[in-house]
Amino acid sequence: MKMRVWLFVTLLAGWMIPLARATTLISMSLDQLTQASSNIVRARVLNQEARWNDTHTQIVTITTLEVSQTLKGHASSTVEIQQLGGTIGNLRVYVPGSHVFQSQSEYVLFLEPATGSSRYHLVGMTQGAYRVYQDAATHEERVILPLSRLRVQDQMIGAGNPAGTFPLPGFHKYVATIVNNGIQIPHGLTMSVAIVSTESRGAGRLHVYGRTTSDLFPNKNLVIPAGTEVEGDAILSGGKWTIHWDEVSVRGVHAQISATSQEPEGSLRGRSVVLNVR
Repeated sequence: MKMRVWLFVTLLAGWMIPLARATTLISMSLDQLTQASSNIVRARVLNQEARWNDTHTQIVTITTLEVSQTLKGHASSTVEIQQLGGTIGNLRVYVPGSHVFQSQSEYVLFLEPATGSSRYHLVGMTQGAYRVYQDAATHEERVILPLSRLRVQDQMIGAGNPAGTFPLPGFHKYVATIVNNGIQIPHGLTMSVAIVSTESRGAGRLHVYGRTTSDLFPNKNLVIPAGTEVEGDAILSGGKWTIHWDEVSVRGVHAQISATSQEPEGSLRGRSVVLNVR
C-alpha cells in the first residue's frame, strides 16, 4: 500500500494589522465589521480552488460564490474571496484565522477589496463569515455566529434563541441599521495620513486628498481602516501650507471632521501628516 506523506505548514505572525490582511485577530464588533466592509452580501458557495499566486511564493485559496442579496455596496452576481493557505499536492499551508467554507452552503459575508485585484478578502478573516441555515423545527432561516460574535446575541434579540445563532431577518435589520446610521469621528482622535494627490483651486489654494496609513479602532463601535480617504483644502501663506481637513470617507460612508495641519511651501504630494480631530 502506498503511503502519502503530507507536509503541513502553519503561518504565524507576532503582530499584523487586524483586518482581513492579518493572521493575528483582534475581535471586532458587528458595527466595526459593517463599517469596514465595502460589500456585505448573502451568497452561496459554488466552488473552491487552491493555487499558487502569480509569483509562486504563496498558496492561496479562491472561493467563488453566487450572490443572492446585497446589504451594502454594489457586488456583482458572483464574487471571489481570496484567502492565504490551502492544499496543493502534498503541501498544505494553514493560516490561523482563515475561514473554512462548506460546499454549497450559504453565508452572509463582510467583504473588503483585495489590493490590485477584483477579488475580496473577508473583513476580520473568519469573523466576516456567517453561515446561513434553516432551523429543522421552525423552518426559520438563521445565521451561525462566529465564536467572537456570541455576545452580540443578547444585544440584538435577547435570550430564548438557539445558542450561537440569530434569526436571519433580524440580523439583516441590525446590519441595515448600522449602515443607515453612518459614522461619527470622535473628537480627540489622532490619524496619520499620507497625502496622495492635490487639485488646484486657484493661486495658493489646493484641494488635498489623503489616505490613512494604519487601522484605527477609536471605540468598540467604530473602525477606520488603513487607506480611508481624507480630504481638505490648503491655503498658502507666509511660506506655509495650512490644510483644513473636513471629510473622511470610510468604505464610501462620509463623515465630517475638523482638523488642521501645517506644512512648508512646496509640493504636498507624498507627505505624511498627523491630524488631531477637534
